[in-house]
Order: sequence, then structure tokens, then C-alpha cells
Amino acid sequence: MKTLLFCTAYLWHPGKWRSRYHRWLALQRQIPIDRDAIFLFDDASPHRPDDPDVRVIDALPRELAPGGVYLYRFAERLGRDSVTHFPGWWRSFSFSLAVAERYGFEKIVHIESDAFVLSGELVDYMNALESGWTTLWCPLYKFPEPNVQIICADRFADLAAASADAAANGYHLIPEVNLPFTHVEKGFVGDRYGEYQDTIPADADYAAQVKPKMTICFRP
Repeated sequence: MKTLLFCTAYLWHPGKWRSRYHRWLALQRQIPIDRDAIFLFDDASPHRPDDPDVRVIDALPRELAPGGVYLYRFAERLGRDSVTHFPGWWRSFSFSLAVAERYGFEKIVHIESDAFVLSGELVDYMNALESGWTTLWCPLYKFPEPNVQIICADRFADLAAASADAAANGYHLIPEVNLPFTHVEKGFVGDRYGEYQDTIPADADYAAQVKPKMTICFRP
């Protein structure tokens, strides 16, 4: 299945690119996760990356380069002003559907920029998905973990509906409890480790809310 891999982004100072987004990209390139293009949807950051292999754009091109990496910059920052109101994230998340439909992607994989898939077993599981809207599980809060989710083409209409619902509610919707996941996979080890410790367990299949100084290591 033709696959779009993306994260949301905001570079409020130059060092943020290296400490967060460059590291995220480096791991995505290391692991064997299916992706035909990588996008970072940027909430009108004041800074731009200097990586020569990251194309910074403010309009979608006619065609995408095979395996290309794009940072798409929105013209106006929407940001977030509370833990329950983050229009910038919703706009970026929803825009993944517009990109998928424009270029014929059949699967959308969302891995947030401070989240990492860390095992070959989880990569194989994600690559094999051909239907549904799947996410992982967050043991810390005991709810679905939208930092890692896979949306297949049969659920693109659900993504459009969820995005419209979020906009209608002024973006005061929490993804963890409002996105219409069809399956929450609890069979992998992972959590929002960065919220309560400084290391990632050696047996973790994924990690979220990862701090810049935390060591990340992929197990094939």
C-alpha cells in the first residue's frame, strides 16, 4: 500500500530541529517502516531546517519525489493555548488526508515527533495493516495512544468526519478519546516514558513523550 508517514512540527528556535525533528527523521530512515514519502506539517515556525535533503514548501508540488522528505509550512500559526485546545495540531493532523488524497496514498502513518517505534516486531505489525484505524495503548493514562496510529484508506472518510467535527467544536477535542479508532492494540510494550522517567526500557516496542536526552535504540 502506498504510504504517507508524517508528524506535526513547530520549530520555535534553531536548536529544536536538531534535538527533536532531525533525530525523528534519522530513526524513520533507519527502521524498515513502509513509507513512500515523509511529511512534517509545520505550524508556521519562525525557523527552517537546513538539511539539504529536506524540502521546505508552502504549497503542494504537482508530484512528489520517490521517498522524498517535505516540511510543509502553513502561512499562519494556530498553536495551542491549553491542554485541551490545540488548533495547530488538528490542522496539521487533518491536512494529512488532503495530502494522501492528492497523491494517491492508501495508508497514513502518524508517528509524532517525540514518539518512536523501537522494535522490528511493531514495524512488521504496522506494515501489515491493510484496513482500519489502528492505534497503540498508553498504560500511564489508560487510553489510546494517538502518538502512533495507522489509518488505512477504508477509514479516510472517518478521518474527514473527525476533522470536521474538531473544527466545528473549535478544536476543543482530545484526540485520545475522540478519534474513531477501530482497533486499539495493547500487545506491545510502550508508554509515555518521558513524563515519568529518564530512560526507555530495553524491551519497549515504542516510546512517546521522549525527551531530547533520552537514548533511543531500535531492535530489529
